[in-house]
Amino acid sequence: MDDVPLFPDDLKNAMKICEQGQGDLSCSLIWPGHIKTFGAVGIILEPCSLASITSISATDSGTTVCSNGMRRGGGVQFSAEAVMDTFTNSTDYNEWTIKNAKTVGIFVNDHGPLEVARRVSAKDIPGYDPTMAHLIDHPEIICAVAISVAEIKTEFPSLPICRYQNGEIVQISF
Repeated sequence: MDDVPLFPDDLKNAMKICEQGQGDLSCSLIWPGHIKTFGAVGIILEPCSLASITSISATDSGTTVCSNGMRRGGGVQFSAEAVMDTFTNSTDYNEWTIKNAKTVGIFVNDHGPLEVARRVSAKDIPGYDPTMAHLIDHPEIICAVAISVAEIKTEFPSLPICRYQNGEIVQISF
């Protein structure tokens, strides 16, 4: 449980993987009108070249990480047809894998609960029943915790924070 990267370390680790070319990342391509993302907070990547896009799928392609740090799944190689397939056939989550990319911002999907994974005391969970303490293996557990945009900005002060607003992706002003 101690080796699981949680917010903000999960995003900082993802940034490092892409920037140092240590492997590739599974990403959701977003655009105005398509707000399906895995998680409420994510990084915005700018691929260094078309070769940085290692696979494309209009749906969840079920990638797994291989021993070399690269992902393998049901996606296809970059092509104009694969890109158009994402735009025309993504009704839920899409999955693109990216390597060698620059992190250019943080995306906040606040069309649902704005939560991140954090380690918290079991006693702090709403509805905690002290009579059941003997059933809990660890004094801390990982769960979804509400976070503010200001907290996100504190963790990533040099990056713009963006969100959906009125059908557009816009930068949040602080």
